Amino acid sequence: MDSPSPPRIRGPRAAGPRGTAAELVLGTGLLALAGLAGLFFVRRPWPNHVDASGYRLLPAEYGARWAHDLTQVGSLSGVLIGIVVLAVVALTQDWVRAVVCAVAPLGAVLIVDQVAKPLIGRQIDGVVGSYPSGTVTAVSALAAAAVLVSPRVFRAVTAVLAAALVVGICAAVVVLRWHYPTDALGGACVGIGAVLFLDGLAHLPWVMGEQLGSLRRTHRREQRSAGWT
Repeated sequence: MDSPSPPRIRGPRAAGPRGTAAELVLGTGLLALAGLAGLFFVRRPWPNHVDASGYRLLPAEYGARWAHDLTQVGSLSGVLIGIVVLAVVALTQDWVRAVVCAVAPLGAVLIVDQVAKPLIGRQIDGVVGSYPSGTVTAVSALAAAAVLVSPRVFRAVTAVLAAALVVGICAAVVVLRWHYPTDALGGACVGIGAVLFLDGLAHLPWVMGEQLGSLRRTHRREQRSAGWT
């Protein structure tokens, strides 16, 4: 008779050390990249070669309907609806990830709008607050969270769709001339980086606890096999 398969681990305990480490490293790297670019733009705020190339690739279309429609995903109502949907889906799998899905997108946008933009002070068409793009930050954070909460069987498809959404929102804000291309790239780094970093950080206590528990269990088995108990 076949022995029953072990129950599937759910919740924050299901997080693995490799995945959590990858989230922390990638999230930190993206946030650091956005921060370094921000420091660069404090000293050199004018458009650079990347911006010029992006403008040539994406000519201005101030009335582009597709671009205006896509930016609605990054509006306050769009972000709140996205957060609710993602949090509900995540609650069926991992309550810690549900909290991250609720906190990370809003937190990233608030920090961008209230801290990063005033400190960096980059302008576009005389308006201060260009870098990084808050709209792209919001949409990128939602896209990253969608990949994290997606069931494993659909995760590859979700990742492709999420990447397409991020590329699309970057193109939209550039076509509308709301932002320079580097502003859009910075927003993508902040949004994705914030979600990955916070999710990895939030799961770290459970990962460390599981690793310590595994070490204790291994030590006890070694003691029993040696006849010390």
